[in-house]
Amino acid sequence: MVNSTLNYEIFVQRFLSDHSTLFLILSNFIMIFFAIYENWNLLTIMFIYWCQSVIIGVFTFLKILSSKDPATMNKIGTAFFFLVHYGGFHLGYFTFLIANPFFVTGSSASFFDFTVLIVVIVFFVNHLYSFLYNRKKDANKEQNINKIMMFPYVRIIPMHLTIVFGSYLVMMGSPHLTLLLFLLLKTFADVTMHIIEHRESIASKILITLNKNSYSPGEIIIGKLKLEFTRPVKAKSLKVAFIAEKIMTQSSSNESQQDIFYQDEKILFGEKNYESGTYDFTIQIPKDILIKSNEFSQTGNFGRAQKMAEKLQTWSINVYFQVVDKFYIKVILDIPMSLDITKTYDITIS
Repeated sequence: MVNSTLNYEIFVQRFLSDHSTLFLILSNFIMIFFAIYENWNLLTIMFIYWCQSVIIGVFTFLKILSSKDPATMNKIGTAFFFLVHYGGFHLGYFTFLIANPFFVTGSSASFFDFTVLIVVIVFFVNHLYSFLYNRKKDANKEQNINKIMMFPYVRIIPMHLTIVFGSYLVMMGSPHLTLLLFLLLKTFADVTMHIIEHRESIASKILITLNKNSYSPGEIIIGKLKLEFTRPVKAKSLKVAFIAEKIMTQSSSNESQQDIFYQDEKILFGEKNYESGTYDFTIQIPKDILIKSNEFSQTGNFGRAQKMAEKLQTWSINVYFQVVDKFYIKVILDIPMSLDITKTYDITIS
């Protein structure tokens, strides 16, 4: 009961102190007010949320470009891939909305109505403020640009649901129920995804220390995990894993393929509130880990690639594959309703 009360108080305190979240809720309330006051039809409401989704896409594009990913070319390529894919996706949505007669109910407010423009501007200012407000916090995260790219798609799930069920409800004579469903779903998704996307980063506060960095097959790895959190973190479990990967790179390109050929995972502690502290762990390296590596090289994609290279060489086509093993310890903090927090530490086995 004490832990539940503490979690609730921490959540309320953090929620009320997050100005960007409060601004987002206010923006949605302004939207709901005008929708009820002016009796907007579903098409007008969905158009405004379509504009908001486009605005989110623009700031996601900027966020990818300004992320801390060290691979600059990969970052630029991902940003423009997102821009083309997300833009094309919304072009298709816009075409569908204006061509769907089931959404034209109630008054026929224009897309260029003054109050429509006001709400769109409010959403733009909200996301501009959120981008600037969270930029410093997000800069301290171990960011994954692929995850950044996926967040905007999740936020338009309510639009999917409304399109699937909305037409049916309108035809059944329930346009107000459709509007209520959509407004509640959209507001909930907005706030939930905003909190998840900009939650406080704790990945950099998980530290791993080992008794040494170089091991032999069959040895036991002795290590410590040091958690330095600024707040209690509710998690399903704290796990540590020994993972062996094989990485194959083609000589004629920089493209590489990674496959895990061995993984041993141990649960250190189960569900609880994790606070700052140190946790000891041990995990054993298999005695036959190098044999497993050799066997894996002869099977699957790696084996087929090696055989293809040998066949091409008989035709005087020189194609080579560089294959290396990667061994590391991985810590996983399994957080419910969120993204797992992980940390890795490379080791050498010889």
